[in-house]
Amino acid sequence: MNSLGQLFQNFKNNSLFIYCVQIFIVLSGTTLGLFFLNYEQWIVPVTLGAIAAALTDFDDRLVMRLRNLLYVCILFFVVSSILEFLFPYKLLFILYLSLNSAALILLGGLGQRYATISFGAVLLSIYTMFGLGEHHVWYIQPLCFVVGAIWYGISSIIFYLIKPTQAVQDNLCQSFIAIADLLRSKAQLFDPDHRDQVEALLYAMSLKNATVVQNLNQTKASLLTRLKAARANHKMIHWLNLYFFAQDIHEQASSNYLHYEQIQQNFSRTDVIYRIQKNIRLLACACEDLAQSILQNKSFEVQHELTAPLENLTLSMQDWIRQNPDNLEVKNLQLILNNLKSLYTELHSFQKNSPPVQNRYQQHIDNLNLLDDDIQGWHDLWLKLKQHLTPQSALFRHAVRIAFVFALGYVISLLPFARNGYWILLTSLFVCQVSYFATKSRLIMRTVGTLLGVLIGVPVLYFIPSIEGQLLLTIICGVYFFYLRSKKYAIATLMATLMVLLIFNLKGAGYSIIFPRIIDTLLGCLIAWFAVSVIWPDWNFRNISRTINKSSMATMTYFSAVVQQHQSGKNNSMAYRKARRAAHNAQTELSSMISSLSTEPHPDQHLVHNAFRYLVYSHSQLSYISALGSHRQQVTDTKILQLLLWTEQTLNQAMLDERHLSEREIFHQLQEIQQLNSQQQLSEHWQLVLKQISLLLETLPELLRLKQQLLAIEIK
Repeated sequence: MNSLGQLFQNFKNNSLFIYCVQIFIVLSGTTLGLFFLNYEQWIVPVTLGAIAAALTDFDDRLVMRLRNLLYVCILFFVVSSILEFLFPYKLLFILYLSLNSAALILLGGLGQRYATISFGAVLLSIYTMFGLGEHHVWYIQPLCFVVGAIWYGISSIIFYLIKPTQAVQDNLCQSFIAIADLLRSKAQLFDPDHRDQVEALLYAMSLKNATVVQNLNQTKASLLTRLKAARANHKMIHWLNLYFFAQDIHEQASSNYLHYEQIQQNFSRTDVIYRIQKNIRLLACACEDLAQSILQNKSFEVQHELTAPLENLTLSMQDWIRQNPDNLEVKNLQLILNNLKSLYTELHSFQKNSPPVQNRYQQHIDNLNLLDDDIQGWHDLWLKLKQHLTPQSALFRHAVRIAFVFALGYVISLLPFARNGYWILLTSLFVCQVSYFATKSRLIMRTVGTLLGVLIGVPVLYFIPSIEGQLLLTIICGVYFFYLRSKKYAIATLMATLMVLLIFNLKGAGYSIIFPRIIDTLLGCLIAWFAVSVIWPDWNFRNISRTINKSSMATMTYFSAVVQQHQSGKNNSMAYRKARRAAHNAQTELSSMISSLSTEPHPDQHLVHNAFRYLVYSHSQLSYISALGSHRQQVTDTKILQLLLWTEQTLNQAMLDERHLSEREIFHQLQEIQQLNSQQQLSEHWQLVLKQISLLLETLPELLRLKQQLLAIEIK
């Protein structure tokens, strides 16, 4: 009985399972429900309206969900009705279809909510073409789309009301799982067998860090929309505390205190490096346990078996210090040990919602609005749109490509061989992505998924001749499509192809569209490929210098915020959190651009090599600053504070003002740091500050050299 209860509890806390149940109910109503009510002729448009509405679904509070549903219904009806009226006038139809779709894509620049609604409206434009000319009254098909959207919207609101915090819990859970992945990636750097792979491992770690940043941004958006709804209650303050806690854990997890090549050379024959690796992996497990406790709404407890490895590491470190009293390298390991202890302390303090950690994060409650990126008025709306009204904007280029592929696709659909030519537009819409890299991967998966779907669909139509059986299979394929669309796009496409074949068989067109479906898919992929390769291709607008300078400025702003707190004392103000978030977001953007370089046609291998190395050094500098940020407290020693301020000034001049870097002066400062480090009475915090300063200064010349080489290659 207990096992059944636990199984039910797991299903109840599984948001993906709940979402699949919702989709099952929605599709059951639009297919089997209408069939048994003898409204077979409305099954196709109502189902398509529900699917388009599902693709516009966006996590929001109740009032905004109702408002979004109203926007979706009005937009669906207007877009579909205009296409109905323009259908006899082919030239006007093409102009409206292409220009309206481009305008809707540009509206996505206002924010994620508007981007999802706009995409749904563009998709519905194509769905409208499925039934043009089939109804004797123009408003029948638009109304069917609206009915489908309302049916999905009602189900979405009901499921939201059952558990309003589900999205917040999911995003928090994913954030801690991503932090656990980051820690496991970091643990590999303490494997002596990876001595020759340090840069590759650091690059992999930068990608993991980007995933953490994306998850934290999603968590912030979920919290923000709920905090706007009403006065924050105790439960919401708990989720908010967890979000700030995740930010602090991320700052410590992304911290770096040494050159990993040196530690592997000096400690590869000792048990210390292995014990460090084990403790980092155990911390990753603890973060995963915390993620599950959030998802299941249970109190979190740190496992007792995590304590012994940390104590044994401390004892091994003490033994090593006794045996090597004059070795300064041990101080680097001591910094890592202190960081591990700090992470353990953070996790222990948060278990069972203990009062100390609640009081610690209570200072954030006076700033519940976090950092609101939503539209703040007409002026803000115009500024957001204006920045995308130029070819320099990737969204603008994407909108122009969509207009082109829709115009060309519809013209081809008018030719005699393209009887179901709207599949060309549908394929082009899903394949043509904002970036060349995303389009390239989608193109292959879409083609493979469609071909497999057609091959499987032929025997399915033959062996399941009954309408009821085909409708039931349509529901199953639809549920699998929504389940897999963000995980395995090729299989999701296969399910979508099967669903469409089955639903169109209701019109008696199941077998007849099989071969045209393949041809149209190949044509749609070809048009999308042509558009992203020829119309303002990404590599003509990648602007490496802009992305590098943006990342450098954000990192230096973060460093200045850290230095300021070393002067005045630690606090978690919005200004500090804003600077930290901006630095990681800019680093993520840099990582995304550099990762896409090798996928471009005929990549410059020298450029790619230097770019990847620059990303490693840039991420390392951010890691060194994160270490200072995670242990920030007031520095009272005048010499160390002056050294910190000099480092800030030097980095700003070299990275932002592009002044000549005096390596002789840096060498002199590094010698002074070494002398200060040799003092016996130096506190652990001051040792950390000196070590991080030395790391920043040691890596700065190579970072600048790589930056200059990148910009020189780009200019050529």
